[in-house]
Amino acid sequence: MRVSLLFLLLSKIKHQLVFTFIALLLSSCSVTTESSALTEKLSCDIPEIECYRFNYSSLENFKKSYILHLSKWGKQVPENVLSNLTEDKRLFIWSLEEAKELILKDPNDIYVLGKYIDNEKKPREWIFVAEQVFFRSWNTLLR
Repeated sequence: MRVSLLFLLLSKIKHQLVFTFIALLLSSCSVTTESSALTEKLSCDIPEIECYRFNYSSLENFKKSYILHLSKWGKQVPENVLSNLTEDKRLFIWSLEEAKELILKDPNDIYVLGKYIDNEKKPREWIFVAEQVFFRSWNTLLR
Protein backbone atom coordinates (compact mmCIF):
# COMPACT_ATOMS: atom_id res chain seq x y z
CA MET A 1 0.00 0.00 0.00
CA ARG A 2 2.79 2.42 0.87
CA VAL A 3 4.64 1.56 -2.33
CA SER A 4 1.58 2.26 -4.50
CA LEU A 5 0.95 5.55 -2.65
CA LEU A 6 4.55 6.58 -3.18
CA PHE A 7 4.32 5.52 -6.84
CA LEU A 8 1.13 7.57 -7.27
CA LEU A 9 2.75 10.62 -5.65
CA LEU A 10 5.84 10.37 -7.87
CA SER A 11 3.65 9.99 -10.93
CA LYS A 12 1.78 13.22 -10.08
CA ILE A 13 5.05 15.10 -9.53
CA LYS A 14 6.39 13.77 -12.83
CA HIS A 15 3.25 14.96 -14.68
CA GLN A 16 3.48 18.38 -13.05
CA LEU A 17 7.13 18.71 -14.02
CA VAL A 18 6.39 17.69 -17.60
CA PHE A 19 3.49 20.14 -17.76
CA THR A 20 5.66 22.95 -16.33
CA PHE A 21 8.45 22.16 -18.78
CA ILE A 22 6.06 22.24 -21.74
CA ALA A 23 4.54 25.53 -20.52
CA LEU A 24 8.02 27.09 -20.23
CA LEU A 25 8.99 25.80 -23.65
CA LEU A 26 5.87 27.22 -25.28
CA SER A 27 6.23 30.59 -23.59
CA SER A 28 9.87 30.89 -24.67
CA CYS A 29 8.86 30.13 -28.25
CA SER A 30 6.32 32.93 -28.23
CA VAL A 31 8.87 35.40 -26.85
CA THR A 32 11.37 34.39 -29.52
CA THR A 33 8.75 34.79 -32.22
CA GLU A 34 7.81 38.24 -30.94
CA SER A 35 11.42 39.44 -30.82
CA SER A 36 12.10 37.92 -34.25
CA ALA A 37 9.10 39.75 -35.67
CA LEU A 38 10.39 42.98 -34.17
CA THR A 39 13.83 42.41 -35.68
CA GLU A 40 12.32 41.63 -39.09
CA LYS A 41 10.56 44.99 -39.08
CA LEU A 42 14.00 46.59 -39.12
CA SER A 43 16.07 44.40 -41.37
CA CYS A 44 18.15 45.24 -44.40
CA ASP A 45 16.84 42.01 -45.94
CA ILE A 46 13.39 43.58 -46.41
CA PRO A 47 13.13 45.42 -49.76
CA GLU A 48 11.23 48.35 -48.23
CA ILE A 49 14.22 49.22 -46.05
CA GLU A 50 16.97 50.67 -48.20
CA CYS A 51 20.06 50.30 -46.03
CA TYR A 52 22.57 51.03 -48.80
CA ARG A 53 21.19 54.26 -50.22
CA PHE A 54 24.28 56.39 -49.49
CA ASN A 55 27.94 55.90 -50.30
CA TYR A 56 30.20 56.44 -47.29
CA SER A 57 33.52 55.81 -49.09
CA SER A 58 34.29 59.54 -49.14
CA LEU A 59 32.56 62.78 -48.20
CA GLU A 60 32.15 63.73 -51.87
CA ASN A 61 30.63 60.33 -52.71
CA PHE A 62 28.30 60.68 -49.75
CA LYS A 63 27.11 64.09 -50.92
CA LYS A 64 26.59 62.84 -54.49
CA SER A 65 24.66 59.78 -53.37
CA TYR A 66 22.56 61.92 -51.02
CA ILE A 67 21.63 64.38 -53.78
CA LEU A 68 20.91 61.51 -56.17
CA HIS A 69 18.66 59.81 -53.62
CA LEU A 70 16.67 62.98 -52.95
CA SER A 71 16.25 63.73 -56.66
CA LYS A 72 14.96 60.18 -57.12
CA TRP A 73 12.15 61.11 -54.72
CA GLY A 74 11.57 64.55 -56.26
CA LYS A 75 13.11 66.45 -53.36
CA GLN A 76 15.81 69.09 -53.34
CA VAL A 77 18.55 69.40 -50.79
CA PRO A 78 17.97 72.48 -48.64
CA GLU A 79 20.81 74.99 -48.48
CA ASN A 80 23.52 74.29 -45.90
CA VAL A 81 22.46 70.69 -45.26
CA LEU A 82 25.54 69.21 -46.89
CA SER A 83 27.95 72.10 -46.34
CA ASN A 84 28.48 71.56 -42.61
CA LEU A 85 28.94 67.79 -42.47
CA THR A 86 31.55 66.50 -40.04
CA GLU A 87 34.29 64.72 -41.95
CA ASP A 88 36.36 63.25 -39.14
CA LYS A 89 35.49 62.48 -35.52
CA ARG A 90 36.22 59.67 -33.09
CA LEU A 91 33.07 57.73 -32.30
CA PHE A 92 32.23 54.89 -29.96
CA ILE A 93 28.70 53.72 -30.61
CA TRP A 94 27.39 50.60 -28.88
CA SER A 95 23.71 50.56 -29.83
CA LEU A 96 21.07 51.71 -32.27
CA GLU A 97 19.81 54.18 -29.66
CA GLU A 98 23.27 55.75 -29.31
CA ALA A 99 23.52 56.15 -33.10
CA LYS A 100 20.11 57.79 -33.18
CA GLU A 101 20.95 60.10 -30.27
CA LEU A 102 24.20 61.17 -31.95
CA ILE A 103 22.30 62.40 -35.01
CA LEU A 104 19.54 63.97 -32.92
CA LYS A 105 22.21 66.02 -31.12
CA ASP A 106 24.21 66.87 -34.24
CA PRO A 107 22.81 65.91 -37.67
CA ASN A 108 26.13 66.96 -39.23
CA ASP A 109 27.68 63.75 -37.86
CA ILE A 110 25.75 61.54 -40.30
CA TYR A 111 28.74 61.00 -42.60
CA VAL A 112 31.19 60.07 -39.81
CA LEU A 113 28.58 57.79 -38.27
CA GLY A 114 28.09 56.00 -41.61
CA LYS A 115 31.85 55.59 -42.00
CA TYR A 116 32.11 54.31 -38.43
CA ILE A 117 29.32 51.77 -38.92
CA ASP A 118 30.92 50.54 -42.17
CA ASN A 119 34.44 50.34 -40.72
CA GLU A 120 33.42 48.74 -37.44
CA LYS A 121 31.01 46.26 -39.09
CA LYS A 122 28.11 47.44 -36.95
CA PRO A 123 24.57 46.51 -38.02
CA ARG A 124 23.62 48.37 -41.17
CA GLU A 125 20.13 48.94 -39.75
CA TRP A 126 21.73 51.47 -37.36
CA ILE A 127 22.70 53.76 -40.21
CA PHE A 128 19.25 53.40 -41.80
CA VAL A 129 17.64 54.69 -38.60
CA ALA A 130 20.24 57.46 -38.23
CA GLU A 131 19.63 58.52 -41.84
CA GLN A 132 15.92 58.76 -41.12
CA VAL A 133 16.70 61.02 -38.14
CA PHE A 134 18.99 63.07 -40.40
CA PHE A 135 16.21 63.50 -42.97
CA ARG A 136 13.81 64.64 -40.29
CA SER A 137 16.33 67.14 -38.93
CA TRP A 138 15.84 69.33 -41.99
CA ASN A 139 12.57 68.06 -43.44
CA THR A 140 9.88 69.75 -41.36
CA LEU A 141 6.96 68.50 -43.45
CA LEU A 142 4.39 66.64 -41.43
CA ARG A 143 3.95 63.01 -42.40
